[in-house]
Amino acid sequence: MNPRSFSEIAEIYDLLFVDVDYEEWAGYVSRILSFAPIPVRKILEVGCGTGNLTRELVKLGYEVVGVDVSEGMLRVAREKVPGVTFVKADVRKMDLGEKFDAVVSTFDSLNNLLNEEDLSLAFKKIREHLKPKGIFVGDLNTPYAMTSDWNDTLFVKELRNGAITLWRGEYLGDGISQLKLTIFQPVGEGLYRKMEETFREKGYSPATVMRLLRNAGFIRVWAFDDTSFDKPTKRSKRVTYAAV
Repeated sequence: MNPRSFSEIAEIYDLLFVDVDYEEWAGYVSRILSFAPIPVRKILEVGCGTGNLTRELVKLGYEVVGVDVSEGMLRVAREKVPGVTFVKADVRKMDLGEKFDAVVSTFDSLNNLLNEEDLSLAFKKIREHLKPKGIFVGDLNTPYAMTSDWNDTLFVKELRNGAITLWRGEYLGDGISQLKLTIFQPVGEGLYRKMEETFREKGYSPATVMRLLRNAGFIRVWAFDDTSFDKPTKRSKRVTYAAV
């Protein structure tokens, strides 16, 4: 996990993912939150980034506290969703001194943890921050996603502000893929500032994630194919989990 990388691109992060429908995503998460045996009113969002999902969850009536390891991302989130508490913390070490009805983590934030030990620590901390019978809802990319979408790929995208982005993916082995992002940011007529960032994610199988969730103290665990209620398949790229 490299918080510096996310801080560097924080100001243009929303332009990079302008096509993501966070309103629909929040609605999907809200439906899963109804699985909880207790009413869900207050949510801890882990890996909240620039607050896009946070804002939609607040619109749905939830009280949300956002946590992220990147101060740059949190700075944008605080401007976007005033009135929400945002805290800089590492999910593996966080201690907010409070328990929540639900913990949510989306957009494969937890894939930035590159080994099972760290993911296990994250799940244990998440469990510690839940009230009895509280629910965790989170998604992770699978190993299949790492060897398909993230492997030997190159694509170019122009952003609304005129910036040109180049994305290059490479599979490194052991479930880990690397994504190199090059950004040419316009700074004047015919002039660009070059920015380069490298991101790594590890894909986790549903069997592994469900085992680690149970080891962290969750009793019942569900797994769904991306933004649906279908069972994951061998070709599932992102899987959403619910655990109580």
